[in-house]
Amino acid sequence: MEENQYREPIREDEIDLRELFMVIWKKKVAIICITLVAAIITGLISIFLINPVYHSSLRIIINMPETYHTKYGDYTLPITTNDQYINLITSNEIILRTIEDMGYDDETTIESLRERITVESSDVKANTVQNTFYVKVAADNPAEAKKLAQVLYDNYIEQLDILILESALEYHINRINIAQQSNEVALTSAKEKLAKNEELLAATPQTINQKEAMQEIIDSSNTSEYIILENIINPNYTKIESDIIENKQHIISIENSIRINNEYLAELDELMNKLNSYKESDDYNSFKADFVSATKTNIYLASEPVEPSRKTSPSNARNVIIGALLGGMIAVSVVLVKEYWFKPEESKKEV
Repeated sequence: MEENQYREPIREDEIDLRELFMVIWKKKVAIICITLVAAIITGLISIFLINPVYHSSLRIIINMPETYHTKYGDYTLPITTNDQYINLITSNEIILRTIEDMGYDDETTIESLRERITVESSDVKANTVQNTFYVKVAADNPAEAKKLAQVLYDNYIEQLDILILESALEYHINRINIAQQSNEVALTSAKEKLAKNEELLAATPQTINQKEAMQEIIDSSNTSEYIILENIINPNYTKIESDIIENKQHIISIENSIRINNEYLAELDELMNKLNSYKESDDYNSFKADFVSATKTNIYLASEPVEPSRKTSPSNARNVIIGALLGGMIAVSVVLVKEYWFKPEESKKEV
């Protein structure tokens, strides 16, 4: 009697777990049916309404040098890290050319195609060297995925070669033009100096008559204890003559430098014209015939793209499981709400 007196009374609005279980068990058929319907609908949507996604991968090894050596001089590449080189694969120019080569319609934008390209560095992969990169492309079917990966890589190499070559040509043309201006100034100064030295040489006697010079000294000092040579070479004349020879050699050197630079400029202008013609015709074979590829021995495609054997997404099994779980949760929620929310109201109406 005392135990019942001190026992906490059960509140009317509290729900017993056993009661919950019994409610769910009574409605098990409805819950199972709703769960199965949700799973079936999710599976049908996953199979027929969601476009499949296939991934094809590229394994690229990059080992670009810091300096690009040419007959016109060394060109320091503006790109300094391998990460910067691989990031160029998603540049606007490369993606735009890839869209054109793949024959995509106007609905495929640069941004939409860029979202289908994933670049992973070697830090993500274990047991790989630091200059190895993995590029994944996504497409609606296996054949398109393989073709997209190959076209993207070809355009990447082509545009990188053009970028390096065009930058090197512009650098050398500007550098040589500046050197030519400096040579012209130096040549003008050297010729002016040569003219002055030649005038000075013409006014300077080649020899000095010591006998006449010393006779004046003897007459003024009343002594004759001197041994005098009649004529000696004038050291000033010799110095001026030596300067003239150096000036002429310097002028010849400057003129040779100007001549070589003019030849280089003509060649560089011709190469630039060929490059512009190639960019208009878009014929990479002619480019490879006329120019040396800067990437040929520095960027390697270690893994050729292949057609994926299965789709990456969506996962039909995973979607069915998720649909079944959601359907089951919704079914249980509906049963519980109907049991504990509406029935009290119905009981009140009956009273």
